[in-house]
Amino acid sequence: MFTKGFPQDRLITYSGMLWLLAAQIVVMLPFLFYLPVWLFPILFFSAGWRIRVMLGKAQQPGIIVKIILGILGLAALKLSGIPIVSLEMTASFLMLGFAYKSLEVIERRDGMVVVLTGFILIGVLFLYSQSILVALYSCISVLVLTGAMIAIQQSGKQNLSQNTRSKQSSAIFANLRLSSSMLLLCLPLMILFFLFAPRFQPFWTVPTAGGHAKTGITDSMSPGDIAKLSQSDELAFSVSFEGKRPKQNELYWRGLVLQYFDGKTWTQNDPDSPPTMLGNGDFALSSKRLAITKQGEPINYKTIYQKTGQAWMFALNPVVDIQGPAVFAPNFRIMAKQEIIEPVLVKFSSYPDSQKELELDPATRLINLQLPEGGNTKSRLLAEQLLASSASNQEYIQRVMNRFREQQYFYTLRPPLLGDADTIDGFLIDSQKGFCAHYAGSFVFMMRAAGIPARVVSGYQGGEWNEKGQFLAVHQFDAHAWTEVWLEGQGWQRFDPTAMVAPQRIEQNLEAAMQQEGSFLEGQVLSLNKMKWLNGLRQQLDLLQYSWQRFVLNFDSTTQQNFLKNMFGEMSIQKTMLIVGGFFAAIILLWVGFLGLAKKRNIEAPEHQLYRRFCDLLAKKGIEREIAQTPEAFSQLAATKLPDFAEAIREFTRNYSALCYNPMATAEPHRYLDKMKSVLKLIK
Repeated sequence: MFTKGFPQDRLITYSGMLWLLAAQIVVMLPFLFYLPVWLFPILFFSAGWRIRVMLGKAQQPGIIVKIILGILGLAALKLSGIPIVSLEMTASFLMLGFAYKSLEVIERRDGMVVVLTGFILIGVLFLYSQSILVALYSCISVLVLTGAMIAIQQSGKQNLSQNTRSKQSSAIFANLRLSSSMLLLCLPLMILFFLFAPRFQPFWTVPTAGGHAKTGITDSMSPGDIAKLSQSDELAFSVSFEGKRPKQNELYWRGLVLQYFDGKTWTQNDPDSPPTMLGNGDFALSSKRLAITKQGEPINYKTIYQKTGQAWMFALNPVVDIQGPAVFAPNFRIMAKQEIIEPVLVKFSSYPDSQKELELDPATRLINLQLPEGGNTKSRLLAEQLLASSASNQEYIQRVMNRFREQQYFYTLRPPLLGDADTIDGFLIDSQKGFCAHYAGSFVFMMRAAGIPARVVSGYQGGEWNEKGQFLAVHQFDAHAWTEVWLEGQGWQRFDPTAMVAPQRIEQNLEAAMQQEGSFLEGQVLSLNKMKWLNGLRQQLDLLQYSWQRFVLNFDSTTQQNFLKNMFGEMSIQKTMLIVGGFFAAIILLWVGFLGLAKKRNIEAPEHQLYRRFCDLLAKKGIEREIAQTPEAFSQLAATKLPDFAEAIREFTRNYSALCYNPMATAEPHRYLDKMKSVLKLIK
């Protein structure tokens, strides 16, 4: 099978090949959620072929076979529809090479290429997710990869006894112990780099697949959109407050303002109008920020946003101060400086009791009175009737709100389809069954039909309080839509028609509102949010994830400076170098001490340790062994003086001598060692 060009001491053993296969499976497994599934069969095909070659049941693939397989793999990537310039294509190409490499793994050098590629893929995994579960899984992957690196360095002589289960198990655990020790020795150095290495802004960004990475609330709203989103239990963001937490019914997390209505869908602006973004990608610091009359006490809080692929953020309105990678945007919104592709922490200061935009400019008034020219005649007629019987705009608003509460309207996650035309009539007059988007959209339509400026606001409402971690977790099922109405002398005022139909949705949460219908997360059979008996475990996991993101992922330059200042006082270059040098010296001493102790601890073979215990037992019985006395001579002396233990003494010495001088005994050392241990028990 092998030519003269392959020195046998450089070949990977059968055991090493199995280690490599295990490492490849462990590394590739989490990519099933992000990359084409067919990459996995390629790995098993390649590894299976390699193992059959090692067993002499197949031939080593030739250059023609490798070229054909490579072309087939590249063609499969092309047919997968993955954009060429994207993270997915780069990762898939790397995974393909990672799997195909098993076909030609022969020497240790080939095995090292597989192991090092595996380490690179672990780093690539963090481009997809940086959760604590992924971090823990990556630690396991590194452990197995290091174990594989150890296994491929072992020679065939070290694997002579692979035919016994006990030896196989012992070899596996020995490799894992050594791998764990190596990684633990690296842990202090990793912590040192994490705490003291300078934090730089990224020099480049990695392109991702366009439509697949965007999650959460979108920049448009049609009937049923938010109802679909509310069937997801994914975390949207987490909030920790400085001081007293606001009441549940005050937690309106503003995200998008939807002003344009085409008869079915609400969007931020007329699709034909130019965007309100500056050329550098940052939103303009709008004069709307200055149109805030502060009232009441501020609410200061920190928010950690999850990866969404979107740029909009959600905060209590209005925000007057921002610390972090975010900017003010028109309509009192907050936008990230770039799309959120990793967890981001931002600090806000909000004044919820403030008055906003007491004077409305003509352009804003016009867009917030816009309605399609025709359609929804029943709703328009209803608006005329209610307005005619009202003495003021405030009374008209209250009449519309009371209509939702007094008539047979239902709050449901299973709203009927409304079609593409007259959707307001279909809900407001006919079905009277809908989710928050239905109520918010129809309410704004009724306001505009009466000549009152109004708009839809989408975001989240409420959240789940984590008592142990003292933070609020807002999930996708907390998605909500409400409205704002502009009133003379009061500015923009919030009105939530959903509260008229399902007050428990605002006072408690969506689960309480849907308890009777039973539609809360009905598509999420295995969701922990539905298993009340696991609430404690789920909240503990949420706390771990929150702590991981807050103290590890968001350990930026500002946090680093504050941490070092609190630990060591004012920092200078000289002081920093002195501290880092001291830690380096301590780590080196730790390594030297550990390696020295390990060497001292492992210098004596197991059979010699047992023989020393044997001599100590006999010494307690009055028989001392001379330094120059051979084991055989000492055995004869001890057997003569202790006739009751003579046979046990001779048996122990025979097994010990076999391990020391008989090469055949090294094939099954455990059998001899077990016998020596049992004999020692008899002598005691």
